[in-house]
Amino acid sequence: MDEALTMLAPYGPSFRGGLSNHGPMTVEALVGLGREDAVLPWVERYRKRLEARPSTTRRITLETWREALGKGSRNRDWDEWFANELAEADWRDVLGVWMPRLAPGMAAAGLHGVIRVGHAVSSLKVKESALRLDELARALGYYASQYLALPGEYSAPGKLAPSSALGQLALLPNSQRRTRGLITSELGDLVGYEPFTEAIDLVDPAQGSPTFLADLVATSAGLLINTESSSFEFLHGVTGAGAVSEIYPYVPEAERALVLAYTWQVTASLFVRYGKPKLVAVVPAAASQLSLEALAKLAVESGDEHTIKLVCACTREWARNPDPRFLAAAQDRVQ
Repeated sequence: MDEALTMLAPYGPSFRGGLSNHGPMTVEALVGLGREDAVLPWVERYRKRLEARPSTTRRITLETWREALGKGSRNRDWDEWFANELAEADWRDVLGVWMPRLAPGMAAAGLHGVIRVGHAVSSLKVKESALRLDELARALGYYASQYLALPGEYSAPGKLAPSSALGQLALLPNSQRRTRGLITSELGDLVGYEPFTEAIDLVDPAQGSPTFLADLVATSAGLLINTESSSFEFLHGVTGAGAVSEIYPYVPEAERALVLAYTWQVTASLFVRYGKPKLVAVVPAAASQLSLEALAKLAVESGDEHTIKLVCACTREWARNPDPRFLAAAQDRVQ
């Protein structure tokens, strides 16, 4: 893990006009799948497409951090800010402070901000090192610099679980799906769409985790395996909410409902923006015909960063909650 992070250190968080650098995330996923042997060859191939880290512009302070949120040009400034934060406090405490602050902008980089943080946390839970703390600083910096708030603010909890609330969402009409490009751009179509503004208050996040998160991630996996009306973007609903599962234990109890509410909101945004008529979350009769080892093997052989990360997220969620949708989603993806 640390050797791979050293190899990836010279590179920035994005490339080719806004694509996310999946390097550190995929490396941790490979390690999580027990395929350390595949890490360095994968990094050697992948890093050839990456671009150098951006330069700093001006220092972020306690007085100016809010105005720097969502400013992609301030990425390196945010990296430096979080490096200082992590030098002065335990990484768990830093997460406890910043995850609630960043939660309303969870759509950052098409959920890749929170996903990268989740992988950094997973790595630190296994072993703490300077390189892994630096990766957490960069992950939080990417999240903060790409911060993207969606329409609607958490105000009053509803009564539904995520799986039930899904049926209450009104899909964005095709005539209003005008933007084409990155997920962050396409989610912009939801601005001004009143039915989505109210979506965040449909659920009852106060019921807490693991129940709420388990239901949310499993529902996202069920959407992904609906081959009749699914969309690639739903993959990020699984890996995004799965990343929150890794981070959640370090969120202060008083802030947990807020974090869960925004995790639901960003997942719902994918459903509303990309969903097709009669879309439902499928519950398969069987989890998978493939073993965990076979799923990991096929993911590695694919070489695809999204496939590797999804299989890792699904196997981790399966360990927490053996819902058949997780391994079925992993199998569908590798096949």
